[in-house]
Amino acid sequence: MENFYIIKKQYIEDSIKTTPYTIFWVSLIIYSIGYLSYSSRYITEKLCILLIAFGILGLAYSLFFLIKPRISNRYFRSIFIIYMISQLIILSQAFNEFTFTRFLLFITNPYIFFPYLIPIIILIPANIFFLKRTFDYFALLALLLLVNLLAFGNFMFNINTNFSEHVLWTFGTGGGFILLTWNYHNNKRRMLAILVVLLSLLTSTILARRNIMLTFSNYILFSIILLLFNSKQSITNKIFLILIVVSSFTGAYFLFNKYQDVLFARITERIEQNTRDQIFTGFFSSMSTQDLIYGKGFDGTYYAPTIEENDNRSIIECGYLQTILKGGIVNLALFLLIALPAAFLGIVKSNNTIATAAGTIIILWLIDMFPWGMPALNIRYILVWICISICYSKEFRNLSEAEIKYSLKLFSK
Repeated sequence: MENFYIIKKQYIEDSIKTTPYTIFWVSLIIYSIGYLSYSSRYITEKLCILLIAFGILGLAYSLFFLIKPRISNRYFRSIFIIYMISQLIILSQAFNEFTFTRFLLFITNPYIFFPYLIPIIILIPANIFFLKRTFDYFALLALLLLVNLLAFGNFMFNINTNFSEHVLWTFGTGGGFILLTWNYHNNKRRMLAILVVLLSLLTSTILARRNIMLTFSNYILFSIILLLFNSKQSITNKIFLILIVVSSFTGAYFLFNKYQDVLFARITERIEQNTRDQIFTGFFSSMSTQDLIYGKGFDGTYYAPTIEENDNRSIIECGYLQTILKGGIVNLALFLLIALPAAFLGIVKSNNTIATAAGTIIILWLIDMFPWGMPALNIRYILVWICISICYSKEFRNLSEAEIKYSLKLFSK
């Protein structure tokens, strides 16, 4: 009963300060729309930059009120301080040659400047109110993706594949998180999440974006695993669920075989195609032993003559290698020393499925870092740090399912 008192007290306190949470998510959505519009090149550049700048300012404003510089876990606090020092050292190099053109590049490219600041998200206290707002806005984004796919899919996915994949990640990620936290949602939200994740998987398959296929396939696979292991349903219901899953995958297999030369022609051609060997060869040939250990810094590049006309690139499509390029194995090790224990605490040392789902999101991100998984100012990477915060919060992990459901219901009033 003590936790219920804490929840009620938190409800009263957090209800007073709802505005910063709203500003946080609305600003992130505005930024995402601005970036997507900018990359599509179908909207004027000035308007896109205005949306991007407005979103960034809104995020900064909301974080000023939301972050609390308190980390109770001693291990996490120590590693996180060292990690942020290394991030800030890399980031400080960005101002060596600072021009207005360079500034525009920083705000319009989510992979260059802001990823080094995203980890401060963990300083937002992990609480049910923030999580409730997160679910609400994820459902809104999922609905927007569903509407766009059904109404404007032909237009959206004929611009370019890079634009298309960012649309799926931006609006579909929340659907994946809702699937992983299935027990806490009503049937309407569950059905919305299923539709969005399946449509995202289908779209990425048609577009032959293998990294996105992996992401959304994992959402489905791991949500099923969580349902089977954490659900209190009878053995009969679990067997019935397994039969539905097997039947669905069998149907998907036959559907793919039937239309592989028409609807799925792109993925049929690319399924065994290796597009990364030359990039990786160029990367490692450009890195000295010192570069591998400490990285090349903020402006670090590697040799990639098959990709860019100037033969050098500052971004490589692999989260692990991107981290090494900028901050070396040292920076990567610090991130893993944060992420792996967080995932363990969430999956093994928690009393509720939300913390388990948070640990699962971290594991899925570590998997995604092989084919892509780039640190960036986007919803996917921000969700990872929100989940890290949840997993390191002993108070949150100790909440029971009943307490969380009670809280979510309370915050819905």
